[in-house]
Amino acid sequence: MPEKNIAYLRKTSAQRRQDLIEAGIRCLGQGGMSAFTIDNIRKQAGVSRGLINHHFKTKDELLLKIYSAMTAYLVRDEYTESPKQQIELLIENSFDELTFDKSNLRAWLAIWGQVATSPKLKSLHQNRYEIYKAKLITAINEIAQANKLNVDANSMARRLIALIDGLWLEYCLHSDGFSLQAAKMDCFQSLNSNLGISIFSVEK
Repeated sequence: MPEKNIAYLRKTSAQRRQDLIEAGIRCLGQGGMSAFTIDNIRKQAGVSRGLINHHFKTKDELLLKIYSAMTAYLVRDEYTESPKQQIELLIENSFDELTFDKSNLRAWLAIWGQVATSPKLKSLHQNRYEIYKAKLITAINEIAQANKLNVDANSMARRLIALIDGLWLEYCLHSDGFSLQAAKMDCFQSLNSNLGISIFSVEK
């Protein structure tokens, strides 16, 4: 048996599942849904088909776990930071080197393309989106209350999410000269404009 398979078999069940999730993301990033095959995932992870089937009954189940893992990186279930720091962290994570990798962004696009045709993926996407937006709304409202501001937090959260998604698409289509720092500052500037005061630093 090859050395890498021996090492793989020594891993815990959770580690094996994580390896398969990461292998699936790489496949999506390399060739979209057409590359998301059991054979390609098996090769990426260096395991047998049987091990994949042991941990995930279907490719659809693996795809759901991949989307859950990718969204969990951007939005945590619990925060100990201040509302301002929560928003800063979300924006930083949206444009860090891990998220803002072309292969990773292609994986996002591939999954988004399946949302309209997969009821389970659509339901998961809606759930994660609502959590994402709700956390932003709460943080924005707390910032507004602390500064005695009257704002539409729901609208602000929706526009910020749309801006982040739009910047991701721009990078995928026109990456030449694209600045991650400038993209982050665009998000902070948008928040300042909507709040009516300079809460977030916009130094480029």
